[in-house]
Amino acid sequence: ARPQIKDVVNSLNFIIEKKYPAREILIKISIKKLNTIKIMNDLYLTTIFASLFTFIYLFLSFRVGYFRGSPVLKLIFKMNEKINEKKLNRNVRSHGNFSEYVPIFLILLLILEIKNGTPFLYLLTTCFIFLYGRIAHAICFSFFEFNPFLRISGMLCTYLGLGILSFLLIYQLS
Repeated sequence: ARPQIKDVVNSLNFIIEKKYPAREILIKISIKKLNTIKIMNDLYLTTIFASLFTFIYLFLSFRVGYFRGSPVLKLIFKMNEKINEKKLNRNVRSHGNFSEYVPIFLILLLILEIKNGTPFLYLLTTCFIFLYGRIAHAICFSFFEFNPFLRISGMLCTYLGLGILSFLLIYQLS
C-alpha cells in the first residue's frame, strides 16, 4: 500500500521534533509542499466499469451490424435468414440508449473518484445498480419482443445510478 500524505507529514514532524537544526527549515518547506500536492488515486472503479461497459457496447454494436447485414460480420457469422425490420429497430434503439446513458455515468463516477470523498462501497454499489440497469435494458430490447419487467427495472436502475452519483456530487459541495 502506498503511504498517504498524512503519514509522510507525520514522519517529517517526528524528525523535526528530534531537533536536527540544519534540516529543520528544509523539512518545514517540504511539509508545506506535501500539503499542497494532491496524489491522484488509481481510479479502480472507473477503469473496471469503463472496460465492462465497453465490452457490452461492442456486443451491442456487433449485434446491430449483424442485423444490418454487415459484410465484415458475414465473414464471421452465417447469415441465411431475413431480419425483421422491427427486430433491427429494437437492437438499434438498445445500442443507442446504451450509448446515451453510459458516458454520463462514467463522467460522474470519474469526478467522484478523483475527489476521493465518497466511500468506496457506495460507489461500488451504485456501479452494480447501474450495470444491472444497462444489462437488463439491453437484454429486453435485444432479445425479447416485449418484457416489461426488464425494461422497467433496467431504466429504474439506470436512473437510480445516475441519481445517486449526482446526489453524491452535490452533497460533497456542501
